Amino acid sequence: MAKNQDHKEVERIIAEKKERLKELACINRSTQILKEGKSLDEILMKIVQILPDAWQYPERTVARIIYEEQEFRSRNFNKTSWCQRQEFMTVGGKTGCIEIYYLQKFRDYDEGPFLHEERDLINNLSSIISNHIDSLEAREVLQRNLDKDIIKPEISEFQK
Repeated sequence: MAKNQDHKEVERIIAEKKERLKELACINRSTQILKEGKSLDEILMKIVQILPDAWQYPERTVARIIYEEQEFRSRNFNKTSWCQRQEFMTVGGKTGCIEIYYLQKFRDYDEGPFLHEERDLINNLSSIISNHIDSLEAREVLQRNLDKDIIKPEISEFQK
């Protein structure tokens, strides 16, 4: 009996590790997408497509990102009552959210059918996205000020 118990414990640990690896892969892939330098619309559309794979039941998971009245949906998106949602706000006051939906009822875990680690993941992803938008907005402000000669770039001794 103890051998069977040990085997089940090993299987449980392996399953948990696989879930954490999926979550890490999602964060890594999202970071890669941000580094590609595409438009914000393209970035959000690419990220929303990879989100379902990071949740516990990827084949029955869909996602949506809403940002400033624009909506980006994963394939086969359908809104259900099994939702995990995280809002975000940029420094400039623009708002958005990430929503993950299960397309069917699953057993309850930490947050309805969602795991505690999935809550951490959606929180981290919303921070990554809002920080990226903040950096884009800061670059735009800096560029506008440079264009208006409000900010004078300093010339170092090495550039003279």
